[in-house]
Amino acid sequence: MNRYRFALRIARQDARRAKGRTALLLCMIGFPVAVIVALAVLWATGQAAVQAEEGAAMDSSADAVTALAVTFILLEVVLLAGPAFVVDARRRRRVLALVAASGGGDRHLRAVVLASGVLFGGIAALAGATLGVLAAAAALPILEAVEGEPLGPFTVPWGQVLLTTLLGACSGVLAALLPASQAARMDVCAALAGRRDPPGRSRRGWPVVGGVLVLGGAAMSLVGVRSLRESGAALGAVAIIVGLVLASPWIVGATGRIAPRLPLPLRLAVRDGARNRARTAPAIAAITAAVAAITALAIGGASDHRQNQIEYRATIPMGSALIHAPYANADAAERAVRRDLPGVPVLTLRTLPGRDSVCMSEKTTDCPSVSFAAESGDAANITANIVADNVVGGSREARMLLGRDDPAVASALDAGRIVLFGTAPPADGKTTAKVVVWDQDRERTLRQVTDLPATATSAVAPVRAIVPPKLAERIGLPVRTEAFGVDRADHRVTRAEEARLKETMHAFEDRADVVYVERGFTESFGGPALLLAAVAAILALGGALIATSLAAADARPDLATLEGVGAKPRTKRLVTMGQAVFVAVLGCWLGIAGGLVPGLAVTRPLTDQTEVAGVPEHGPIVDVPWLLLLAVGVAVPLVAGLAAGTFSRGGVSLTRRALS
Repeated sequence: MNRYRFALRIARQDARRAKGRTALLLCMIGFPVAVIVALAVLWATGQAAVQAEEGAAMDSSADAVTALAVTFILLEVVLLAGPAFVVDARRRRRVLALVAASGGGDRHLRAVVLASGVLFGGIAALAGATLGVLAAAAALPILEAVEGEPLGPFTVPWGQVLLTTLLGACSGVLAALLPASQAARMDVCAALAGRRDPPGRSRRGWPVVGGVLVLGGAAMSLVGVRSLRESGAALGAVAIIVGLVLASPWIVGATGRIAPRLPLPLRLAVRDGARNRARTAPAIAAITAAVAAITALAIGGASDHRQNQIEYRATIPMGSALIHAPYANADAAERAVRRDLPGVPVLTLRTLPGRDSVCMSEKTTDCPSVSFAAESGDAANITANIVADNVVGGSREARMLLGRDDPAVASALDAGRIVLFGTAPPADGKTTAKVVVWDQDRERTLRQVTDLPATATSAVAPVRAIVPPKLAERIGLPVRTEAFGVDRADHRVTRAEEARLKETMHAFEDRADVVYVERGFTESFGGPALLLAAVAAILALGGALIATSLAAADARPDLATLEGVGAKPRTKRLVTMGQAVFVAVLGCWLGIAGGLVPGLAVTRPLTDQTEVAGVPEHGPIVDVPWLLLLAVGVAVPLVAGLAAGTFSRGGVSLTRRALS
């Protein structure tokens, strides 16, 4: 029989016998693949919506982000699944020894272990890709409900899905390379006799290289952001993570020195982990890499969220509502709005076309616009958000747009004067209306209407000017219905009414901001924080439980000795819990320490520049989500210990001791 068919048959039979360990392996490979595929599908769906609305090309940085994410997931799979394959190989030492005693060579032993990687990697990658597509399809309606707008047609980037699936399958083979090499070099006589292999010699150069990479990555993160912006912090984070991965065996060994000061269960757990670094270090390295990346993302995301909160400026007065009118059938839309808000005073906002008005004709020469200028010159508009250029109306419209009664503005409008917002005071109380069109990318003046009575105000409003109806007739441009407003003094639109209005208005025009109710800054970082904490918890728990499972397989003779000298059954459970806590604590806190510097560094390019007009400069904003980091550093190890204790067997396990 061909050795590959023989190896696959043994791997399939062993997978059926050890269903629990098989399920764990499949999850460790399939879960990261499912996450990447789901995120890729949701990203492609959102980009399809942007392209459909704006005709924009795909951002060139998307490929780099995708490559970085896939590389990180590949590293996570290898580090997490690698110890699990070591568990599987050591559990099958006697079977492998029988194969060698029956005439099998090193290549046969290597093929038997690699076959498990091929089998598990292929099945888990296909299942993960399928689950990722299904999860994205299930999450899309939920995200659309949260966002309040359609994200776009469901789009599956089959190229990225196929690439992720292939890399997931290859990662299973890569994770099995080390145990396959160990199986080919094992002592057959010792395996048949039940004796352990001596621990491998550690590579002394790796901690030095790891320390250099950590220091270099920290310097790159702090200095590189000045010239490379976010890329500098990303490169520094990669160097720090790789350095911690290389140094993790030495760190695990160094922690063994504190074992004598710990209680007996923790002492045994720490000593066991330090003595068997080959199986403990990869799991700790995987947790470290995941938590470091999540720490940097959490600090950057929290700081960016804090910047958005600081720079937020209300579009319209707090509590008011604005329903944008469609460019066609404005009268029918107005009737629908009044029908959805029975008894509520709805104000129709009519406007003169301005510099930001939409041209509905293919010829820009058919779309004239008007702007007002004081003779002393224009000043920058102090309003952060402009919802309309030039509103035609009086004191009623002014009260709705300002959110209060302004006697100066009301008296000027009642006297038939134009009220200008955010401009220098007009000389002699006069302004000029300049009517222009765009002709072959050049502005061409059609006419100027001079000596229009006007006044300027320092009040902040979401419009550039309010024009009395009589002066609008002098300008001679068509007036169109721009929006329908609900003054907060008349009615506060509820969320149920807002949802009903959106459903009604989407029948006339499909735009995201068709209905806007000013409720202040309502964004929350709680959802992203919970998602990051969940990902960190899953990866940390997976790594800790895998390392604990391997430790339990290796420590059967030691635990049997404890039971033989009179140790209580709970001692074994406490030792198992201590092993899980040791791996999780070391991995989580190393990851938090490794992600702090890149996270703090990335806040500079993310938040040092204001993104909203009219907001004063504030410099870099740093917001560290300490509660999230505390949950990762404390709650995750506790949960790992409880989970290991729950699934641990506390009874006596008989074992056979062999003389060396």
